Amino acid sequence: MRGSEIRRSFLDFFVARGHTEIESDLLVPRSDPTLLFTSAGMVQFKAHFLGQATDGLTRATTCQKCFRTSDIENVGYTARHHTFFEMLGNFSFGDYFKREAIAWGWEWVTQVLRIPVEDLWVTHYEEDEEAAGIWEREIGVARDRIVATGKKDNWWGPVGDSGPCGPCSEIHVDRGPSYGEKNTIHDGGDRFVEIWNLVFTQYDQQKDGRLVELPRKNIDTGAGLERIASVMQDVPSNFETDLLRPLLSRAEELSGKRYGSSSEISISMRVLADHGRAITFCIADGVLPANLGRGYVLRRIIRRAVRHGRRLGIDRPFLSELADVTVEVMHDTYPELAGRLEYVKRVALAEEQAFAKTLLRGTELLDQLMAETRAGGGRQLPGEELFRLFDTYGFPYDLTEEIAREQGLDCDRTGFEAEMEKQRQRARAAWKGSGQVGHRELPAELLSARTTFLGYDELESQECEILAILCDDDPVESLEAGRQAEIILDRTPFYAEAGGQVGDVGVLEAGSGAFQVEDTQKTQHGVYLHRGRLLRGVLKPGEHVTARVDRQKRSLTMAHHSATHLLQAALRQVLGGHVQQSGSRVSPDSLRFDFTHFEAVSPGQMEEVERRVNAWVWENLPVVAQEMDLEEARRAGALAFFGEKYGERVRVVRMGDVSQELCGGTHVRRTGDIGLVALVKESSISAGNRRVEGLAGARAWERLKGELLAERRKSEDYAERLRRLEKELGELRAAGQKNLAARLAGEAAEVGGARFLVRSLNGVQDVDLDTVMDGLKDRLPNAVIVLADERDGRVVFLCTVSDNLVTQGLHAGHLVKELAQLTGGGGGGKPTRAQAGGKDPSKLGEALALAERRIRETLSKRG
Repeated sequence: MRGSEIRRSFLDFFVARGHTEIESDLLVPRSDPTLLFTSAGMVQFKAHFLGQATDGLTRATTCQKCFRTSDIENVGYTARHHTFFEMLGNFSFGDYFKREAIAWGWEWVTQVLRIPVEDLWVTHYEEDEEAAGIWEREIGVARDRIVATGKKDNWWGPVGDSGPCGPCSEIHVDRGPSYGEKNTIHDGGDRFVEIWNLVFTQYDQQKDGRLVELPRKNIDTGAGLERIASVMQDVPSNFETDLLRPLLSRAEELSGKRYGSSSEISISMRVLADHGRAITFCIADGVLPANLGRGYVLRRIIRRAVRHGRRLGIDRPFLSELADVTVEVMHDTYPELAGRLEYVKRVALAEEQAFAKTLLRGTELLDQLMAETRAGGGRQLPGEELFRLFDTYGFPYDLTEEIAREQGLDCDRTGFEAEMEKQRQRARAAWKGSGQVGHRELPAELLSARTTFLGYDELESQECEILAILCDDDPVESLEAGRQAEIILDRTPFYAEAGGQVGDVGVLEAGSGAFQVEDTQKTQHGVYLHRGRLLRGVLKPGEHVTARVDRQKRSLTMAHHSATHLLQAALRQVLGGHVQQSGSRVSPDSLRFDFTHFEAVSPGQMEEVERRVNAWVWENLPVVAQEMDLEEARRAGALAFFGEKYGERVRVVRMGDVSQELCGGTHVRRTGDIGLVALVKESSISAGNRRVEGLAGARAWERLKGELLAERRKSEDYAERLRRLEKELGELRAAGQKNLAARLAGEAAEVGGARFLVRSLNGVQDVDLDTVMDGLKDRLPNAVIVLADERDGRVVFLCTVSDNLVTQGLHAGHLVKELAQLTGGGGGGKPTRAQAGGKDPSKLGEALALAERRIRETLSKRG
């Protein structure tokens, strides 16, 4: 059976038994984006297992695409380890339980797949006698084929640190002695292959490890498609099934080497096959290379694939070709892949090219380090040097460890981690120096103190009690004017810096005392620290103050914060759903929004993002904040982000139907309160991460007004400069014409005591006949001058005759008329100065020769 036939037969089998076929969830779980990846079929059904779902679904079947990170370093070295794989599953939510699940699993394996009963073994959790009894007495499996094991092998824990869990029971296929004479179940060998895992989900594990009986018992079945395909197609590894063999074939084509020709070649080709497929699905599902979270996992497997490609002699980018094959094999089941292919290839190529230089330099340095270690008689690479490779040259530790292992060397992980911890301590020291207090240790007597935040609803709060006053981290009994301090209140309208939003500023007042709040921070226990300086009077613990937030600055901050929500929504619409917030900072003066994206945002895209944001602002959408359970928020589709820590109760901020995010910050009441948004800069902050900077409200107007004034001044300056340049150009041109006139005057001929000049100025740049003629007349007072020029396919003649020569029979008007007629035109003028034009430039030379003859003839008679 082909992989596609196995997949389809499984789904059809359970649909026929009352199950609803549900499409695969994304690798980034829709229901819980704080998880790294979808690692099992049950992830999308967590709410159903907990009895929280309201859709009435009791039976479901899926083929779920999964990604697991636990065995990345083993991929390629074994027949069955994968990062990406497909998990076939059937699920019961408070409906059937062990008896039906076991019977249907056995039926599909033995009657649909037709695997011989004598090749099958089953396992169960050692304390689950109910399952053992069903296998033996109801299914008829021989007692010696039923194996009891402990929690390590037959207990399914929760996804994360809490959630549904329970005992499990497995079906294994014995592939025969050719796969290992002495192999046993669970020994890690290739002879016994687990193809079916029945999880009897009957407990809810609490975060403290306690097991609470679920009100409804559930079934979660997982059957690895690749493993089943290897059995059904009788091939020694998952990689030789029709699901993965085409990728091996492409690796052979790319490298010119043959799979199976050596252990090293086979390992690297298996890495390319697995990682090439995983990379394609990850990027298609919205994951981008990054330095944290799931983005780092993607970056890690891309780098590992590139490195193994180099081992095979592939010295050019190749991941896009593996993506082509992946889509060709999988598009019938996952049609969305084809539409994302070009995007996948662009992201993979950019990351592949970025890593190429790092790989070359890092490999050279690692080779040198390994040679030096061997030369010194050592077998372990020192952790300090491994950290230097990682920190200075960006060479990943896991890749270093794999290369060292191939060369028979160990890595000093303890030393490496020690250096990493030193770096963290340096970072924490720098972080503390920046004024952040997230890990601030308060005096022991204040550990139970708490501050209630009132600032969502009011900016001025009366009768706020001073719980403590800290000067240089120590409590004091009173505070005098001029001293810096931190004041802790029992309740406050001041927002403490969090989630990228800066802390509020304002004033605390009590009688004659007034404390200027310059910043607001909070500890990890929720104690708000109002930092600043006492302006006048005296303040003491136990006194009550009026806490007043600077209204204008808070309003500007809220406008910028709400604008970032709209900005993210617009970026996701214009650039794609892969866009996720990776950082932000909002203050009264500006907004900064960092997000995942693989390339520069074009000016056209930025204009469209800005247009959409302002369109939503001007729609004046309602902004509603609501507290709800975390699971409820996720089901409602609120954006949450991997790496963020959320409590059981969260605050969801919704802006019309445009944006819905988990957010504890302060916001405007309606989007129209933002007023205006101006995006002023887009830049790169790291590979796969971009930054947009912008302004909102009054700050945006001030910016745009300043730009308009600057443009107006610039325009006025430009006009004045243009006038000045035109004047200077005119002066230069006049000077040039005078210089030309002086040169031409020197070329004038003399006949009968008078001088004459006949010249064509065609080809002289920016020539002006009148200006040149005036210059010549000044230099030749007793002369006949004829100048000609060609303009736009026509001929222009200009002639001057001095007064004393007019009486000798020379007439400027008659002369140019004759010349013009020769060139197909006409004209004339006064005896002393005349202009005419012709239509045939080819006759210009003939006309000028005629002019010279006429002048010579007349002046000769004079002599």
